[in-house]
Amino acid sequence: MKRLAWVWLVAVSGLLCGSVALQAADFPSKTIEIVPAGNPGGGLDLVARALESSLRDEKLVKESFAVKHMGGAGGNLAKTYINQKKGDPHFLYVESNRIYLNRIVGTTQLTYTDVTPLARLMTEYLVWVVRADSPLKSAQEVIAKVKADPASITFGVGTAPSNDQMNILRPLIAQGVDGKQVKIAVFKAGGDLMIQLLGGHVPVISTGLSEALEQVKGGKARIIAVSAPNPVPGELAKVPTWRSMGIDVAILHWRGLFAPPGISADVVQFWDQTLAKMVKSDTWKKSLEKHQWFDAYANSATFRKELEAESKAYVEILTPLGMAKGLKP
Repeated sequence: MKRLAWVWLVAVSGLLCGSVALQAADFPSKTIEIVPAGNPGGGLDLVARALESSLRDEKLVKESFAVKHMGGAGGNLAKTYINQKKGDPHFLYVESNRIYLNRIVGTTQLTYTDVTPLARLMTEYLVWVVRADSPLKSAQEVIAKVKADPASITFGVGTAPSNDQMNILRPLIAQGVDGKQVKIAVFKAGGDLMIQLLGGHVPVISTGLSEALEQVKGGKARIIAVSAPNPVPGELAKVPTWRSMGIDVAILHWRGLFAPPGISADVVQFWDQTLAKMVKSDTWKKSLEKHQWFDAYANSATFRKELEAESKAYVEILTPLGMAKGLKP
């Protein structure tokens, strides 16, 4: 009797293993829905479209894609939607660092551990920008003024909390400045922020590199620092990074890919292998060049570790400022 039971158990185990292998081999088995946590035409939508076209044109995925935009609530609608698709591998979700930031500031209870991180796809970098005729010649000069008198410089950003804000606070705090004394004015992102700079309302802004290039090329503004870990190639190669100034700070303004919680390790492995091929493809590289993005691919394991580290860094900075309202005391 025991022998029969053992034989039955082995047979069932074999069937289950075969079933798992079959599921992995069959994935995907239907249309994959890509959910950018933003509106059509926005940055997250552009990444979702580039992802879709690269996977399709390079014939890396056998099934079709459908893009479903879910903007609003600072990305929380999309995050909740994906969280509720637990175990379903046929959903992908494109988001920024709001994936953990919104939990810290208290707009949602969900964070990056409530979905499945798959990959960091690309990044933009952040810059300090001044008017072309500004007497401020360098980021070091700005930092020196703030260290001597924190009220002497008002920085402009599009939103707060944000990476734009971190690109001000992190280098200053690293240089011994009290983050609570740094003056930051929040304007609307993009064009309105640049208008405030060019109009002389703030002497320095922190914004995305792509949002500053038009005015820089037009001779109206200058970039005095970039958040990249290494010098940016091309015409901005001479712009100093924080690290080149001896400040151990690098900030990636990335876009990442996530799936619902509870998907199998086989599906995660499928995306690790597929996306590693995609980011090396000509189609993807052309999208990076077109949108002035930078390669910053990280697979699922590396991405999870970096999300944890980034989240901790935000908590350490935002808590003393009274902005970490979503964390239990």
